[in-house]
Amino acid sequence: MKRILLIALLLISSHASALSTKWIPLETTEKNGNPVRIEGNPVIEYRNAGKGGIDWIVTGDGPTGGRGIKELWLFDDSAAGIPGTSQAATSFSVASNSVGFVMAGDHNDGFAQFFVDGIDVGTYDMYRGGNRILVVNGLDSTAHSLRIVQLGLHNPHSTKGDVAIFGGAAFNAPVSSIPEPETYTMLLIGLGLVGFVMRGKKVVKSKHELTARHVK
Repeated sequence: MKRILLIALLLISSHASALSTKWIPLETTEKNGNPVRIEGNPVIEYRNAGKGGIDWIVTGDGPTGGRGIKELWLFDDSAAGIPGTSQAATSFSVASNSVGFVMAGDHNDGFAQFFVDGIDVGTYDMYRGGNRILVVNGLDSTAHSLRIVQLGLHNPHSTKGDVAIFGGAAFNAPVSSIPEPETYTMLLIGLGLVGFVMRGKKVVKSKHELTARHVK
């Protein structure tokens, strides 16, 4: 029975800690473009990707930029016969339960793949996306790492496949104390499984008692 309860709890906890992602506009900023708050929550650490990368490490086969004052550019020169992709990574020094990829997107931007702690959280078309933040909630409260990969791909409307990065932000979002409907479902499944096992044990016990009486 203890094993059954443990399995049920693991199922519930694994769902409760599931990540969620969404794009929001980049609105309130400091003079250097850093967000001050994300959805009303104070940014506790910002990793600036400004000119040359600053707080980010850039690697890969593709050419890299950073000529902008506020953003790091991962260039796609495949149209000029220079294939390859590049990527930029950074890590926070403080613990948080949420992070944000602070991005830009205009007429020459393409597809970017995003990772948090090595986990793929999505691939998105950055073409004409404007200044916005990819918010990732539901993380464990620890110091996280971010990575962005310029894939060298773009949709037919974009002139290139560049990726422009302002930076990364760590913040703490309120944790809801109300379980989601799916959590209740998993709880009911777990309780039902426990009930089924207990019922089976009662049936077996009754059969043994009847057999013992018959032998007597």
